[in-house]
Amino acid sequence: MCADNEKTQMVQYHSLLSKICNYNNEGSLRIKKADYNVFDVLGVSRKEVIMCRFFADLLNPDGAHGYGILFLKTFLEEVLKIKEFNDGLLTHTSVLTEYVIDDARRIDIVICNKDNFIPIEVKICAEDQKSQCYDYYEFASLYDNNAKVVYLTCYGKEPSVFSRKQTNGNLILSLDKIKCISWSDDIFEWLSRRIKDVNGQMKEMLMQYMDAIIDITNGVSAKIMNKNVELLSESVDYFQAGLQIEKVMKYAKVRLIQNVFRDFEKEMSFLTEKYNLMPEKEICYYSYEESENQRFYDCYSTYPGLNYVIKNAHFNNTDLQMWFRIEVEHNLFAGFVMYDKKADKDARYEGYQVEKIDDEMIREASKYLSKEIISPDDWWLAFCYPNGKHEVGDYEDVPNFKNMNASAIKLVDDAERKLYVKKAVKLFERELLQYLL
Repeated sequence: MCADNEKTQMVQYHSLLSKICNYNNEGSLRIKKADYNVFDVLGVSRKEVIMCRFFADLLNPDGAHGYGILFLKTFLEEVLKIKEFNDGLLTHTSVLTEYVIDDARRIDIVICNKDNFIPIEVKICAEDQKSQCYDYYEFASLYDNNAKVVYLTCYGKEPSVFSRKQTNGNLILSLDKIKCISWSDDIFEWLSRRIKDVNGQMKEMLMQYMDAIIDITNGVSAKIMNKNVELLSESVDYFQAGLQIEKVMKYAKVRLIQNVFRDFEKEMSFLTEKYNLMPEKEICYYSYEESENQRFYDCYSTYPGLNYVIKNAHFNNTDLQMWFRIEVEHNLFAGFVMYDKKADKDARYEGYQVEKIDDEMIREASKYLSKEIISPDDWWLAFCYPNGKHEVGDYEDVPNFKNMNASAIKLVDDAERKLYVKKAVKLFERELLQYLL
């Protein structure tokens, strides 16, 4: 009977994972970023002024896009739910940016004609300003009896009371005078529907602008996550299966880290003699093989790593050693470190990493390591990421095992992992090991 229950559970797990996998693949393909994106290159996706200018040009009937009232008409009807504008009025509608209402106030975008005045406040990274929405509404209502402030944010959040409250008074603009819309859903979906209406260069630019929206809203992840939540909620069995998967997932991720280090250990075996490296097996300082690493996802990091003693490096303080170390903090990286075999800092180890590399250590270390790459930081003499970068950062092309970015996930595949490790070791040799003297 127990065997039957286990078999039924496994079927449920497989069914759930298959559905989630299928949707994730479909979603990634359906909303795939372009290989080359001018908005990424120029770094404008988080610059509200430039995002506004492109958006405003789309809405402008006389915009450079050359599609007349297409974008304005569909934006008003589909996003703002305004259908009273006839084509003639739309043709004579102006779309203005940074519209000045007084010395201290500029409305990001204004849509206006003889009957209407629609202020649009755009938020990407900026915070609410004091009385901003209140002042915009007061100004707009002078020209439009049905005025509303359009408040465009990443996820459609409401403006704060700070923005809706009168500057020198107690009046607060009611939320029914504000139309909240989002980049993530309203603008993205509206533009998605326009792809079929345009062609050529405009189509490509529109898709790249949508990529920029994905960048500021993490749109792909949010949509996939919501769909996955819906799948988990389809049945009690699926929800139960999800709970079981959740329990074991962190152990699966820890196993992935261990597999990565095992591959590094195999690949490094070809370099140990060439660079006088000795695998450190006595102390096993923050080794990837420690059972402590089962807690990697329960704390900041357990620092799993792989250590090699530089055999020909000798110091006046005979307790000091120079190691080559490959480590996962969150990201994967490698470098040279200084270790004190007699330091008494942690009961788990016979020694401990040096607290700070001083000038004397640098002088002695430079006998064995080219001084040009020594840039001390805590116990590190020099380090490098597997993409060749030496500056501290969180790079998309470097596996991050805490956040499980795409570069980490792809290493689940045996062939992909072995190839990645082989390339990483070659890069570590070029950027680090070859500087051993």
